[in-house]
Amino acid sequence: MTALFHSRTESQPLLITWTQNTAIFAVCANLFSTALANLGFVFFLVLFCCICASTQRSHLDTRNFPVGLGLAICFYICWQVVGIGYTEASLPDAWRAVFSDRKILYILPLTMVFSGNPPKRRFLIAFLSTCAIGLVVSYMVKAPWSAALIDSVIPFKKMRAGGAPLVADNVFRSYATQSMAFAICSFLALWFAQRQTSRVMGVGLIALAAAFMTNLAFVTPGRSGYVVFLVLVAWFFIVWRGLKGLVLGVVVAGVIGLLAFNLSTSVHNRVQLGITETQNFSTVEHETSLGRRMLMARTTLDMIWEKPLLGGGTGSFKQNFSAIAAARYTGWRAIPFEDPHNQYLHIAAENGVVGLLAFLAVLALILKHCLKNKNIYGQMAAGCLVAWCVTSMFSGHFRTFPEGHLIAFIVGILMVNRPSTHQEAKK
Repeated sequence: MTALFHSRTESQPLLITWTQNTAIFAVCANLFSTALANLGFVFFLVLFCCICASTQRSHLDTRNFPVGLGLAICFYICWQVVGIGYTEASLPDAWRAVFSDRKILYILPLTMVFSGNPPKRRFLIAFLSTCAIGLVVSYMVKAPWSAALIDSVIPFKKMRAGGAPLVADNVFRSYATQSMAFAICSFLALWFAQRQTSRVMGVGLIALAAAFMTNLAFVTPGRSGYVVFLVLVAWFFIVWRGLKGLVLGVVVAGVIGLLAFNLSTSVHNRVQLGITETQNFSTVEHETSLGRRMLMARTTLDMIWEKPLLGGGTGSFKQNFSAIAAARYTGWRAIPFEDPHNQYLHIAAENGVVGLLAFLAVLALILKHCLKNKNIYGQMAAGCLVAWCVTSMFSGHFRTFPEGHLIAFIVGILMVNRPSTHQEAKK
């Protein structure tokens, strides 16, 4: 399959190649399995350390290493460690909160290992292929004749985490993970199609992109995936026409959103349900997804107002939120929660305005490096990062295991550009 996409391997030591391949395996396995993903992450770090300790470290791209970003990430993590000193949370909870942000640290070694274009293409091919497999399984499970086939052909059905059944919208770790990955692959397949010299392959990739979009609209009901897709639509026009394309991109994304809302029952129901839950969160008797988010946002803003500069301390959200909720509410509204489902409010509540500004500085520097040389791979990473920034207003996608690792590896692998030759730079 690699040959079909005109990818070739750089002349580099096997240890570098295996380190790259281990990282690619880890991020693809991350879509399906925590255990396999962790195994891949550990092996990647071990191999990277072996490179650093050997003569092959000269093959690491230290010249283009994003020093400013590295310092910003270190400051952000160190500020969380400082927050342990004044938190009311237990020490294990506080360190667990720090550990949950370890994902962004992967960006730094990845930039040194993946600065060339060929390993970037290998990653994109592997990611698209992995998602295509998940897409096929999703459609198979959705088919009316699938029950008997699943029992006989897919024996791992009952081996999923928690014994959860294999369903069409949850082939990956969750429907949120699946919808976000499928949204990315809709554009990735079109990009590969545009680069094909074979008409058959080009048509096949266009059909694959259409299959991803159709699944997103009618099978996988992830609102996060809808947001990622629409943000990437707008981003495409920005990359194409610069800031002048922003208005056109927003208009096109809005039209696509309206069409999907009116033509897809799945999209219509999910969006309408979200609107209803948002409007009625203060009166309904039972907990709802967006109703819970509205309640947590209101309470979290009060927490931030009480301690705006430093916050309540690293890992303190659940304890502080629980105290306020228990005093104000009854029923499901008084249930303690660990996460406000808003990345920015969560950081501000625990680590104050200082912590939030440090996190925003990390995001800004990542965008700067992604767009530095107007390289297509960096532009891809920037588009995904912007999409994550938007979805994280309604979730914690930089901290959750699958989505957090996914964006960290996308950014780390695609961000830095070091073309081997003039011809390679054009690919």
